[in-house]
Amino acid sequence: MMQRGDRLIEAISQIGKIVLEKQGEGSVVDQLVENPGYPACVLVAVRADEEGNVVWEGCEIEECGSDYKKYLFRSGSSRGTNYSPTAKITTIENTYEQKVIGWFRTVTRKMDHPVLRAIEQLLVQKKEAILQELREKLSLSADRSLISLKMNGSYLYDCEPFRDAFLHLVHEKDMELSARDQVCAICGERKDTVIGKLSVFRFYTLDKPGFITGGFDEAKAWRNYPVCLSCKAHIEEGRKFVESHLHYRFYGFSYFVIPTLLIPAGKDVLDELLQYLTDGKKDIRVHQEQADSFMTTEEDLLGLMQDYDNSLSLQLLFLQKIQSAERILLLIEDVLPSRISELFQAKKATESLLYREGDHPFHFGFLRTFFRPGVYDKYFLQVVEYVFQKKPLSISFFAPFFMEQLRADFYDYEAGDWSFVNKTRQALAVVLFLEQAGVLVRKGEKAVQGKFAQLFDAYGGQLESPEKQAVFLLGALTQMLLDIQQQKRGSKPFVKQLMGLKMDEKAIKGLLPKVIGKLEEYESYYASHRQLAEEISHLFLSSSPSWKLSVDELNFYFACGMNLSWKVKEIVANKEEK
Repeated sequence: MMQRGDRLIEAISQIGKIVLEKQGEGSVVDQLVENPGYPACVLVAVRADEEGNVVWEGCEIEECGSDYKKYLFRSGSSRGTNYSPTAKITTIENTYEQKVIGWFRTVTRKMDHPVLRAIEQLLVQKKEAILQELREKLSLSADRSLISLKMNGSYLYDCEPFRDAFLHLVHEKDMELSARDQVCAICGERKDTVIGKLSVFRFYTLDKPGFITGGFDEAKAWRNYPVCLSCKAHIEEGRKFVESHLHYRFYGFSYFVIPTLLIPAGKDVLDELLQYLTDGKKDIRVHQEQADSFMTTEEDLLGLMQDYDNSLSLQLLFLQKIQSAERILLLIEDVLPSRISELFQAKKATESLLYREGDHPFHFGFLRTFFRPGVYDKYFLQVVEYVFQKKPLSISFFAPFFMEQLRADFYDYEAGDWSFVNKTRQALAVVLFLEQAGVLVRKGEKAVQGKFAQLFDAYGGQLESPEKQAVFLLGALTQMLLDIQQQKRGSKPFVKQLMGLKMDEKAIKGLLPKVIGKLEEYESYYASHRQLAEEISHLFLSSSPSWKLSVDELNFYFACGMNLSWKVKEIVANKEEK
């Protein structure tokens, strides 16, 4: 049975295969060779006969040109050797000793190859003479240069001993756990060699239960997910592409968006998408206009994917890098374009309800506001997963996170700081988005009667009971009082009556007469306020004997009413006119 993670590897392999096919690169060696990007190369020429005798024929320098593969270059450790004796020259003495002779020493310890051993001995014996000629050749060019070898007039790419050693070093770590004549889990073909310990991904390890089918017997690791060397090369190329074109930052995390082929008919769509990314990098545009995202303020692949059919899906991989290790924080699989389209529709609906067009585009940054980095990361990522997978959550889950932030900002509200207002609007946006996305189940689906039916229909998905509606409207009436105080006194002293938004049921019920009394004191208890107070009283009387609402929920509904008091004011003003 396919496990979580296996499909991720297959998807990345598919991407790598398509990329390499477009580049016209077929062999495993072709896929592994890197472009050194240097304009010149100085070559040490040797000749070997069938008996294994080797002689030095001199040095030459040449322009590299476009055929970089002939040098068989692939960088290794900065302090160690590369995967072939081709290297970028820093100082010729150090590079010759460390990268050239050092490579032969490494290989001859691991492989029994007489020709390579003979070349090593020659390079050591003739070291001073070779270095002298290399200096002379390098003095003829001011360009950055490589150093490489030729054997019998052929470049390293065309010399079998060097190709064999190159592949051995590249796959050395992976070959520690391998088997012969087995079926590759990716291409499904029987291959001479399969490996069971991929080093392409540092998170793909045998000690993670999520990536192993049973037990931890390393000797039998190839059975868990055997991969042939050709598919390994596809995976390596796929990872390069994903890191270059599909990597994004996400509020303290990094994530990859990985398109996955679901049916064979989707291959053309995947080809088109990868070509688009290659040509336009991350500049995703839809219908000639910039496509935003609900993930961050940065453009990403999601804006484009909403227009595709369900022949593709997305996998979202959230990683945390700790030094050289990688830790999977979250893997979200099977996100269909149809779901992405639903989320963009939810985003637009949320923005239209709370903001003027173009102002404050909704994204997950609104949500992150209430899940402090380093403290609530686990819960934040859980919500992200539930949004994409359309799993249900309740308002009782969110209320404590909302109120922690709102209470922190509420202390400065009396002094005129707008952080409380802005964050309450963000919390409202999160609730509306999650309702529209089908994650936060709308409880207020029953037809609401009375003056505020239209308001509760639009904003009251969580206000299904009389007590919740009463608390919401009381918040609106209280905000109207605070606005009057601000206008007449230049301050809002009634804020102190709100107990730092830690009111319980008793305090909430006792607040209404205090608000009415204060409005009368300011001679501002107008007909609109009276209508609103009457509606609140009616809802209190219609409510359950015991509310069964947490303090966090009560105060969140109250804060939402404060934030939408302008909407409530419009309704009572219209009723008053009629």
